[in-house]
Amino acid sequence: DVGSSFIHYAVLTEDKEIIYSPKPIMHFANPLEVIKQAWRDVIKRFNKDKIKNTAFTGSGAKSFPGVMESLTYDFDSVTIPKGAELVGPEAEYIFHIGAKDAYFFNLKNINGKKIIQEWRTGTKCGGGSGTLIEKQCRRLFEGEIPNPELEDTAIAGDERRREDVITRNRAKLQLRLEKIFFKAESEAQKSKEPSEFLARCGVVIQSDLIHKQNEGAKREDNLAGLFKTVARNYKIDVLGTRRFEECKNYNSAIVTGGVFTNKLIRGNLANLLGISIKRPEHYHNIAAVGAALKGIEENNSFVFNLEQLEKVAAYSREKRQFAPPLFKYLEKVNEKNEHLEEKVQEGTEVIVGIDGGSTTTKGALVELKTGRLLDKLYIKTYGNPEESLKRVIKYLSKHKGRVIVKGVGATGSARKLYEKILVSKKKSDELAKAGIEITDKITDEITCHALGVKHYDSDIDTIFEVGGQDMKFTSFAGDGTVKEAKMNYSCQAGSGQTLENMADIINLNVEDSLQEAGLKAGRVPIIDSTCGVFMEMDENRLIAEGFNKEEISAAILRGTAASYYYKFVGGPQHVGGKCSAQGGPPLGKAFLAALAQVTDKEIEAYPHREMFGAWGQALDIIENIRQLEEQNKRYESAFRGWNLVDMPFEKQKIACRELFKEKSCGVRDCQLEVFSIEDDKIITGGFCPRGNSEAVAKPKTNYVERYHKIYEKHFKRQGDLLESISSAEIDKEQIKTVGIKRSTATLGEKGIWSAALFKKLGFHPVVSPRTGKEIAKIGIDNSRTDFCIARKIATGHAAMLNNHPDIEYLFNPSFIELRKDNPPDLKYCIYTESEGYVLNDVLSLDKDKQMNPILHFGDERLLVQAFKQEFNRLGFKFTVKEIRDAVKYANGTEEEFKDELYREGDKFLETIEKTGAKAYVGIGRDYVLLDPEASSNSGAMFSQIRGLYYIPQIFLEHKFKDIPIKGIANNEFWVQSVKILKASLFVADHPDLFAIIMMNFGCGPDSLKIYQEEKIQQAADKAALVLLTDAQTNNAPFVTRTEAHERVVNQSKPKKLKLEKIRLREYSTENNNRRVWLIPYMGDSSFVAAAGLKHFGINSRVLPTNTEKGYEIARKHIYTEVCHPLKGVVGDALGFLNEEIEKRGKDYVENNYLVMLPTTSGPCRFGKYVEVLREFM
Repeated sequence: DVGSSFIHYAVLTEDKEIIYSPKPIMHFANPLEVIKQAWRDVIKRFNKDKIKNTAFTGSGAKSFPGVMESLTYDFDSVTIPKGAELVGPEAEYIFHIGAKDAYFFNLKNINGKKIIQEWRTGTKCGGGSGTLIEKQCRRLFEGEIPNPELEDTAIAGDERRREDVITRNRAKLQLRLEKIFFKAESEAQKSKEPSEFLARCGVVIQSDLIHKQNEGAKREDNLAGLFKTVARNYKIDVLGTRRFEECKNYNSAIVTGGVFTNKLIRGNLANLLGISIKRPEHYHNIAAVGAALKGIEENNSFVFNLEQLEKVAAYSREKRQFAPPLFKYLEKVNEKNEHLEEKVQEGTEVIVGIDGGSTTTKGALVELKTGRLLDKLYIKTYGNPEESLKRVIKYLSKHKGRVIVKGVGATGSARKLYEKILVSKKKSDELAKAGIEITDKITDEITCHALGVKHYDSDIDTIFEVGGQDMKFTSFAGDGTVKEAKMNYSCQAGSGQTLENMADIINLNVEDSLQEAGLKAGRVPIIDSTCGVFMEMDENRLIAEGFNKEEISAAILRGTAASYYYKFVGGPQHVGGKCSAQGGPPLGKAFLAALAQVTDKEIEAYPHREMFGAWGQALDIIENIRQLEEQNKRYESAFRGWNLVDMPFEKQKIACRELFKEKSCGVRDCQLEVFSIEDDKIITGGFCPRGNSEAVAKPKTNYVERYHKIYEKHFKRQGDLLESISSAEIDKEQIKTVGIKRSTATLGEKGIWSAALFKKLGFHPVVSPRTGKEIAKIGIDNSRTDFCIARKIATGHAAMLNNHPDIEYLFNPSFIELRKDNPPDLKYCIYTESEGYVLNDVLSLDKDKQMNPILHFGDERLLVQAFKQEFNRLGFKFTVKEIRDAVKYANGTEEEFKDELYREGDKFLETIEKTGAKAYVGIGRDYVLLDPEASSNSGAMFSQIRGLYYIPQIFLEHKFKDIPIKGIANNEFWVQSVKILKASLFVADHPDLFAIIMMNFGCGPDSLKIYQEEKIQQAADKAALVLLTDAQTNNAPFVTRTEAHERVVNQSKPKKLKLEKIRLREYSTENNNRRVWLIPYMGDSSFVAAAGLKHFGINSRVLPTNTEKGYEIARKHIYTEVCHPLKGVVGDALGFLNEEIEKRGKDYVENNYLVMLPTTSGPCRFGKYVEVLREFM
C-alpha cells in the first residue's frame, strides 16, 4: 500500500493467513526507495521463489498498472473493506483515517458474501486528516525533540552499503516523529479545558490554533482541541448526519488507518457516535492485506521486480508541465548583505521592537537617535510564544549595562500577549496620572513592515511580505501614501507555514536545505497553487511520480510564490516598479528566484529583511517620540525591565458573572481570560469594556447589538423570544406556536415580516436567540462540510427550535425570488432557496410539523397561493382573503421595522458630519454582517475594542436603494448582490465613509461580486478592507487587518467617485457578421452552437480548452473561490486571444474576433460569466 506518507506491506499465505505484517515505513518523499526496502525485507524473510503474486494499492501506486502489465492493483476504497474481511471479519462499520484520505464503509453479509452496502469519503479539505496532525505536532515539538545524528552516505562505500545507511537514517527520522506523536498525545491527555476549533478547513484550524497559542492558551489544551476536532471533522465531512446504533457485537465497529494510533482520537470518535469502537490488529496495514486478498482471489501470478520501478517513475512524469529552472532567475534578485557592529556605545538610548509571528519571534534593538538597527535575534517559536519572547529579551539584555530603554513595542499575531508581558500596566497608570505620555505601543504588521523597508529605501513602492501564517501586500502611490494594503483572509496558500509543511513532507529545512535543493533543479514541475491543501496533494503526486527532491523543492517554492502573487496579490495590475521581498521565506535565494520568475520583476532583497516587522515597530515608536518632543510633552517607557524573563506569568479562564458578580451585564456571561504578572491583572475576551481591558479607544455604539434590540422589540409586538416562551401568557391549547429562525433571510426584515403574517393569522410566532457558540456548534456538527457558515448556522437555529417543547411548528420556507417590473427578477442564493429541503434532510424533521412554502415575493397572487397550499397540507383552512390581508399587514410591519433602522442610520451619519470622523460601513450579506458568529463577532470588535464608528449597510439602505447600477452590472439577479453593489457605490461616493467588505468562504455570489466591489472603491481612491469568515473561533486576524486598515484610511486622500472607471466597456456591434465567433467549450453543445451559427453564415469555432496558457491566465486573474467552469471559460478565452495577439497583433484581434457566450438570470453563477469575462477582457 503506497500511501502519501507511508509504505504499508503484508504477506499472506494461499489460505489467506497473515504471516507477516510489519510496522509501516515512512518514505519521506521517496516511496520508490522504500518499496525497494520493503521488497528486500520480504524476500529476505521468504524465499523469492515462494512468492506467487505481488499486488498494489494506494495513491502512490496508481500509475503502476501502466507499466506493469497483469499487475493486481485496486483503489484503497476497495482494498480497505476487502482487508477487513480478514482483519475484522465481524465488522459492519469501518472508520478509516489515513494521512490524506478518510473513508467510511458499511458491510453486510448477504448470502455468505460480504457486500459494501454503503461507502463514503471526505472532501479535499484537510480538517480531519493525518497530515493536519503531523504538521501541528511537528511545529509544536520540533524544538524539544532534536533531529537525530545521521550517518554520511558519501562514505558508505558500495551501493548496497549506501542503501543500508539510508535505511538506518530513515528509521531514525521515523523514530523521532513517533516520539513527537507520543509526546503530543501524552500532553493532550492532561488537558482539562480543550480548545474549541469549529472550522472545516485544516488551514483555518491551524490559523485558529496559532492565534490561541499566541494569546497564551496552553499547548496541552490546543493539542486536545486538535485531536477532538479531527474526530469531529471526520464525522461531519465523511459521515454527515448518519446515525449509528450500539452494536450487540463488540467487534462490529472498527477503526483503521494510522491516525487511530492516537487513542484520544479513537475515544473522541466513539463519544461522538455513541458506540463502542475497536482497533483491530493490522489496522495499519489493512489496505495492503486487502490488496493481497485481491491477488489471491484473482489467482494472479504476476510478481514485480525492482527494475520496473524506474519505468514507473518515467511513465508518471510524462504529462507534467514545467517552468524554467529557478537558478536562471537569480540575476533578477538584488540581494544585499550587511553586518551589524558588535559593540553598542555606552549610554545609547534605544527602542526594543518585537515581532511575535505565528512560527517565529524576532527582536530588534534600535537606536533612538538614528533608527539604526544595533542588534537582532530571529528564532522559531515552537508553539511557545512566552518562552520565545523571554529568549529574545534574554539575548538583547546582554546590552543592558550600556543602553537606556526609551520604549518597547510589539507587532505580529502575538503582539497583545507580548504587550501584557513587556509593559507594566501599573506603571503605565502611574505615568498617565502624572501627565507623562507613554511611549510603548503595539502596531499592526503591515504598518511595521512598511516603516522598516521605507527607512532602508524610500523609493520602494511595492512590498511583498511573506510571513509564517500571514501574508501582506502593500503598494504606495507617487506621493508616498498607501495605495493598497491587504492581508490574506484565512487561506494560507502562499505562506511560510504552508511552505514549511511541504518542506517537512520531503524532510528538508526551509531556511537552507530546501533552498539549496531548489536551485539545483534543471526544471520546475508546475503544481496546483490555488489552495494550501491542494498544493500538498500535488506535492504528494510529484512524490508518487518519482520526481527527485531537487525538482520537488523547486516545485513547492515556485508554487508558494505563484500562490502568493496570483491568488493573494492579484497579479501584475497591483504591482509598482520597485519591489521589496521581506519576511522569513524571502531569506532564501531559491524563493526569491521563484518570486522573480512568477512576477517577472526585479526583486530587492535588503539586509535584515526578516526583521522589518520588529525594526518597523521600533521606528513607529521613534516617530511617536519625535512628535511628543515637538509638542514639548514629557514621555517615558513603562517597560517592566530586563528581569521580566524571571517573572511568572499566570493565566486563568473565568466567567464574567463569576468575576464581576452583580456588575456583569447578565446577558452573555462571556468567558473571560485573566492574565496576571507582577501586580497587573489584564482581562480579555469580553464584548464590553468591562470584560476587555485592551480596548484601544472609547467604545462606540455597537450597531450589530443595536440591530438585535430593534429586531427583538418589533418581533415581541407579534410574538415572543424563545427564551421567554415558557412564561408567555397564551392559550397554548388554542394558539399554535411557530418557530422562526434568526438566521439567513429571516435574520433580516423578512423575520419581522414572517412574524407579522403568522400573528395576523392567529399563530404565536417565536424567534430563536441571536447566534451564540452553542447554536453555531450544533449547526456545524449537523451540516455538510461544503456549506457556508451562514447556512450551517441556520441548521443550528432550526435544531434549537425543533428541540424546544413549546414550539409546535417550524417555519422553514424556500425564499426563491423578488419579482420585478423590469427584468431580471432578483433571486435569493441557492442555499436560501433550498433551505426547507436541506433542513428537513439534515435534521430528519417531521414534515407534518414543518411549514415549507415556496415564496416568490413581488407576485402577491403566487405568494398567497403558496401559503394556502402549505396551510391546506397541514389542515389549516385559511381563505385567500385572510392570507392576502395577512400579507398586507406583514408588508406594513416590515416597513415600520425598516423605518426605525433608517432613523438609526440617519443619526449615525449626523454624528459623522458633526464630528468630522471617518466611519466604516459593513458591506455584505445581512445574515453575515448581523450574525455574531457568522461575522466572527466583528461588530463588537470594530465598535467596542477598536472604538470605530461602524454600521452595517442595512441601516443605510434608504440612502442607496435608488442608486442605479445599469452599466455597472447589466444582469444583476441576486437580491443581496444588488444591495451590496448599491451600498458600495454609496460608500465610495461619500467622503467620510469607508468600506469593510465581509464575505463568507465558499459563497458563490460573493466570490464574483468582490471584483466589482473592490473596483468601485478604487475608483474613488479608497482602500477597502475585505474579511473572509468561515467559523473561525478567533478573530485576532481580523483585529490585525482592521488596525492596518485604520492607518491606511487615515493616510488616504479619497476623490470623487469616477463612474467612468467602473462602467462595463461597450463593444461595437459593427461588422459582427464578418468576425470569427469564438465559443468557449462548455460540453459538446458548444459544437452544436458553432454548427448552428455556420448555418446562418457566421464563421464560428469552439475554443481549445484546458490549455497550458489558459490555465496560467485564469490563475493570474481569478483569486477567489469561484466555480471551476468559470476558470475554464476565462482561461480558454483569454488564453486564445493572448496567443493570437502574440501572432497577429492586438488590432487584428480587436477587429476580427468576437467571444460568444450565452447567459441566464440566475440563481446559478453561470449568469455572471459574461460579466466577469468582460471585466477581465
